[in-house]
Amino acid sequence: MSSVMNPPEEQQYLELFSEVAVRLMESSAETRLVVQTTERIARAFGYPDIQVIVLSGMVCISVKTSGGYQSLTRKGMLHGIQMDVLAEITGLCLEAEQARVSFTDFQNRFRSIRTREINPLLLCFVIGLATAAFGWLNDGSFLAGISGFLAGFITMAFRVLLQKYALFPVFVFGFLGFFGTLISYSLGVYIFRLPPDDLGIALVIGVLLLVPGFPFVNGVLDLFKGYYSMAFNRLMITTILLTSVSLGITAALHFLPLGFWSYK
Repeated sequence: MSSVMNPPEEQQYLELFSEVAVRLMESSAETRLVVQTTERIARAFGYPDIQVIVLSGMVCISVKTSGGYQSLTRKGMLHGIQMDVLAEITGLCLEAEQARVSFTDFQNRFRSIRTREINPLLLCFVIGLATAAFGWLNDGSFLAGISGFLAGFITMAFRVLLQKYALFPVFVFGFLGFFGTLISYSLGVYIFRLPPDDLGIALVIGVLLLVPGFPFVNGVLDLFKGYYSMAFNRLMITTILLTSVSLGITAALHFLPLGFWSYK
């Protein structure tokens, strides 16, 4: 931080720009969106000379003010996908560019943005429907789809429960890979009496909800857009989570009948 003190107004602008960047990062926005949206908001309020640096869990903002270049660094923690937050911030950005909102109004509206709470039961139900749809798209029978629905519902319910205790994601994904596989097998064999082909489909779709697709897509986007440090971080997280799920599934297979995968 420069030793030259900012006027109070300029300090407020600097703090707001850093808050915007951190909120975007925490909402799992791709790095280019974080940088460009923050720069657009800064230009809309008369600060065209701004640099935004996004690293893993941290954002650094440097703005040219009347006292010279001033920098501010903030930490942030990822909170998962928050598309509603991204949409609201983008809408505020457009209003600021069109001079339809003052700085004070922008600040108040931005700081009032809250993530919408999703009903856990509804979330589990939707995940179950998606799992059943995957089974149908992969030529599974109706019973295989029902088995997948129940497996997805139960596995997602356990994921919601475990996340309330703020456990390490690696442990959560590994446990759910193990638990989800056993649940899918138990439902398919002991409840629905699925034939081997349908049982194989039910086992696969029962753990599809554990695929970390969003960080993988963002990592690839960051890679192609030149943000290599964030790309490496996101792709590494994806690899670690997939490895945890795979280890959980492999451990669960040891409890299944010998030669299960060789059935025709």
